[in-house]
This record gives sequence, structure tokens and C-alpha cells, in this order.
Amino acid sequence: MILLRKSIIIILAILLNLSNSAAAYYPINWDDLMYQMQKRMSWQIARMETVVQIFDPFFNDTEGEPPKRPIELPARSFKQVIHWQDGKALVVETHDEQGELLHFHYENNADQLSISLNDNRSFSTADILPRELRFRSRYEENRSRALQEFGIVSKEVAYHIRDDNHVFLRIGNLESGHYALLNPKTYELSSMHNRIWQEDGSSLDLTIVFKKYETYRWQTYAKVTEYFFDKQLFKRMTVSKIRTLSRLPIKKFKKQAFILRRANNTATLLNDYAL
Repeated sequence: MILLRKSIIIILAILLNLSNSAAAYYPINWDDLMYQMQKRMSWQIARMETVVQIFDPFFNDTEGEPPKRPIELPARSFKQVIHWQDGKALVVETHDEQGELLHFHYENNADQLSISLNDNRSFSTADILPRELRFRSRYEENRSRALQEFGIVSKEVAYHIRDDNHVFLRIGNLESGHYALLNPKTYELSSMHNRIWQEDGSSLDLTIVFKKYETYRWQTYAKVTEYFFDKQLFKRMTVSKIRTLSRLPIKKFKKQAFILRRANNTATLLNDYAL
């Protein structure tokens, strides 16, 4: 009888170990991932300042090779002040180095406006969005929107092993070139990938890399975000200041949006202010 009990215990231990091993390698589905992520956002309201450097991704030396260090274009740099209330409001003020307002982006529930204010320096909405901040929302619709705004529509979740043998969770379809990679332990964004097709049938791979994660008031965030065209750096965004707030000055932003909308009554999020 004792031997039988010992045998049963050993068999159960083996089965339990096998099930745990299987769970460790079997990816969670979309709903499970969304549930885990909603508990990972500590901020309710935040104000963030960033410095953005622009580089020439297509510069080649006399031998047609890319430079060892990216060529910065200081005249194209800009700064941003980002005001964010999770699930409700996002205001992004884009300024040049002298402080002139170049672009104003305003979202307050259904009220939305995105407008360039300098004819010599225009921005598309895609140029100014803080993608990681929207993706880290505690609301699934905001996380889905952050992916869709970058062309990631599929909600397929799978493990992804990179060439350097690092393992990630992947959201999206690998074959399409539209997917995001997440840290499988913390669910932090590691990178986002998009494939841009050109008229001649060739394509460019657009990649956003989120790095140097830091913690502020129990919340991690990417200190540096880098953008690449076919592995060539063209933009680097660095967070210079961040703080949480008790409330946003939303009335001030609403008034500013109203004034700008009246002065430019054709400006909406549907406009493309591409460079």
C-alpha cells in the first residue's frame, strides 16, 4: 500500500512537471495578454517632455556604404510636451529648438484635432504619436489602437526567437512584416515592425525600438525610442522629463483646439501633413 502511494505521488509529480514545462513554452492568447497588461499601468495622468533627433538614413559614403555613425540633421530636430490621461485625453505639442509651436495634436474622447502650424515644417500624425504610452494603457481598445496605427492588425500571439536567440512574445503576423515584440516577462514593448511597399514593388522595413527602460513612480517606461529604415537610424526620441499629475489642464487645451480649428477649419485627423 505504501509503495502504491509512493508510485502515485511520483507519477503525479512527473505529470505536474510536464504540464508546467508545456505552459512555459505555450504562448498565451490575446485575451490573456490583455488581462495581464491592464495591471501593468500605474500612471493615471502624466506629463512627459522629449527631445527628438533626426538622422539621414539614406546617406552613403563615396564607396556607397552607410557611415559607421549616423549623420545627424540638427536643423530637423524638435521637442515635444506630451500630456496624457489614460483612456481619455492625449495632447502633444511639438516645438522647434527656439520654442515655436510647429504642430498641435489634441484628443479628448471623441473631440480630435491634428494640425501643422508652420508651412516650412509639416508633420503627419504618425510622426508625433507616443506609441509606447498609448500601448501601455490599461484599456484594451487603446492598446489595439496603438498597434493598428502602426499597421499591426492581426491579434495572433506567438513566441518569437530572434537571430541572437532572445525570446519574445510576438503580436501580429510575421510573414506580413507587421508585428510587435514584447518582453515575455514584463510585457514591455521591445520593438514594432512595419513593411512599406513602394511603387516599384520593393519594400522598406520600418522598425521602432524601445530601449533603456527606467522606472518612475512604480511604472516602467522607455527612456529612448529609436526609428530605423532598413536598419538605418533616422529618428531618436529621448525622454528628458516626466511627472505624474492630479489632473490635466484640459480646458486650456480645449480652448486652444477650438481656436486652431476655427483658424484652420479643414484640419482634422484625416489630413495627412506628411513631410
